[in-house]
Amino acid sequence: GKPLVSILWGRDARNARPLLGSLPAIESAHPSPMSADRGFFGSRPFSRANDLLLEQGAQPVDWRLP
Repeated sequence: GKPLVSILWGRDARNARPLLGSLPAIESAHPSPMSADRGFFGSRPFSRANDLLLEQGAQPVDWRLP
């Protein structure tokens, strides 16, 4: 199949984790101002997603804004 990685931000997203089966997942707090300091800052979700994509033989995503 195609290389895929899920990024789960927040409790509701993490609760859906079982629905994703063996799909690689990155989990952290939601990046909203109310909870970002509870685990989002420093979690490096984009570089971790790229690492998982590379492990699957895919090209990394260029996450920079234009």
